Amino acid sequence: MNVRINNVFVRSIATALPDETYDLTDLSDIYGEDEVNRIIKINGISKIRVAPEEVCASDLCEKAANLILENNDKEKIQGIVFVSQTPDYILPATSACLQHRLGLSNECVAFDISNGCPGYIYGLFQAAMLINSGSCDSVLVCAGDVISKYINPLDRSNRMVFGDAGSATILEKGAGKISFSIMTDGSGADNLIIPAGGCRYPKNEDSEMVSVKNDGNMRSDEDLFMNGLEIMNFSNREVPIRVDAVIDKQGWEKSEVTLFGFHQANQFMLNNLRKIMKISKEKLPIAMQETGNTGQASIPLMLALEQKNLIKNNRLEKSVLCGFGVGLSCAAAALDLSKTTIQSMNSDV
Repeated sequence: MNVRINNVFVRSIATALPDETYDLTDLSDIYGEDEVNRIIKINGISKIRVAPEEVCASDLCEKAANLILENNDKEKIQGIVFVSQTPDYILPATSACLQHRLGLSNECVAFDISNGCPGYIYGLFQAAMLINSGSCDSVLVCAGDVISKYINPLDRSNRMVFGDAGSATILEKGAGKISFSIMTDGSGADNLIIPAGGCRYPKNEDSEMVSVKNDGNMRSDEDLFMNGLEIMNFSNREVPIRVDAVIDKQGWEKSEVTLFGFHQANQFMLNNLRKIMKISKEKLPIAMQETGNTGQASIPLMLALEQKNLIKNNRLEKSVLCGFGVGLSCAAAALDLSKTTIQSMNSDV
């Protein structure tokens, strides 16, 4: 799917991180110092942000939203989209809970989107469609996860990669255009999955049993599983296609793009994509070193962490954002972020 949506722009972006951090070198006693250092070198991740047990993704998104929402903004917001794989409840929708907690109008339409690494682009797409249809003039997109709650502490492969974060983005009607290119291949769904806990495979005594799996890592069927090699192969194949498509849809040349804001999966994957696509280091920032892979929040978090450098070097005017992973899905957007305010904070929750 390739489409350009006119008369919409991103006004504000904010992110929030939990205070708690653990250093991967602290795991040396469990996995061995050499192995931990090897993984740090490959992934480019030295620290992980982890939310406390009582903190949900919505709490982090609420913190981020309060950074960019003023009283007059709250009156203008006519839609809220919550993108997460870790909702507050099975039901009701977390977006409805956030509408109330943020003090948004009761005339606000609320959507939950269950998505991970490509999810930020899905959220932008949903918001842009609401605005383009004439249904809303202003939409708040909240995207984040506390995925650490679904990672087994004995699972070396995932424990040293994934972190928690939240984000909030305001899209509004106005002079601007955003192009999108999105694809889905559900045949690879089992390559990034939490098998148990839904209606297809309810939790039971077997699902909670921790054992050594085929990949050599320990976890239960209630924990996150990722086939990293298959995700990388998928990304290497699909990201260049989506990026080229969205650049073409926006009417740009690839050489004109000032920023390639990719999902911050890990350093190895991003460097590999950079080489495949012949993108300079300056145009493809890597910024997950002290946060980990924060899923759908990783793109706005990268923008927040790198904002001073991006503004200084005029990198935001022709931006291509791309998320890839769970689904399996790949989603890209081309837009102008040069007039977007970007903020970040450490959460105090």
